[in-house]
Amino acid sequence: MKSVLVSGAGSAIGERLVRTLLARGDAKVFATSRSDERLERLRTALSSEQRASFVAIVGDAGDFSGASALAAQIETLGGIDCAVAIFGRGVWTSGSLVDLTPNEWRAVLDEMLTAHFAFARAMFPVLSRRPGSLYLSLGGGAAFEPMRDAGLMSIAAAGQLMMTRILDRERGARDPRAIELIVNAAVGSGETHDASEISADDVARVMEEIVFGGAMTWSNLKTNGPLVTMNPKVSGT
Repeated sequence: MKSVLVSGAGSAIGERLVRTLLARGDAKVFATSRSDERLERLRTALSSEQRASFVAIVGDAGDFSGASALAAQIETLGGIDCAVAIFGRGVWTSGSLVDLTPNEWRAVLDEMLTAHFAFARAMFPVLSRRPGSLYLSLGGGAAFEPMRDAGLMSIAAAGQLMMTRILDRERGARDPRAIELIVNAAVGSGETHDASEISADDVARVMEEIVFGGAMTWSNLKTNGPLVTMNPKVSGT
């Protein structure tokens, strides 16, 4: 049985990933969120069999002290094979980049970039104790394109992308591997018929396939080193 830690488990994608992993029947899932209410809602939606493999941990995994405390707790619980980093917000807009206040700059970068660093910094030593371990982060297509009136999102996403490449380069052949799934589209909360969107369920399925090394079923994936880009499906696929 593979042990997986999912940060941001109270988010739409995080919740669906937890459910997808538990539906396999061969995964133990540690789910962390700042919201006890969301974790409890997730727990009550699981079957009794799934709850036996589900551990809820309330805390801020994107904060330096919170991530360190989480790592220590995971160690006492036996360690993990994979850590999944889901941080940030949906669409964020605030006009021109040079009109941002220093507080806005710090707040957005803390939530969308620094949180990833804090979590990786705490989890890599834990993961390094398990052969074949994996650090998987979720990123967005804003990394590839300067977004008008949301430039700070592009800056944060591009920084996260480079962080993954550096982690991969620095680790070399040592565990854990670092992979970032970049969703290059808007993410819908459920099933969608809009060709420009990707559903949260689809993202969760691809992440589960990466975690377990299974065949990749999404028809429009592009891989470049540690980066896996999930593009909208081509018409007819």
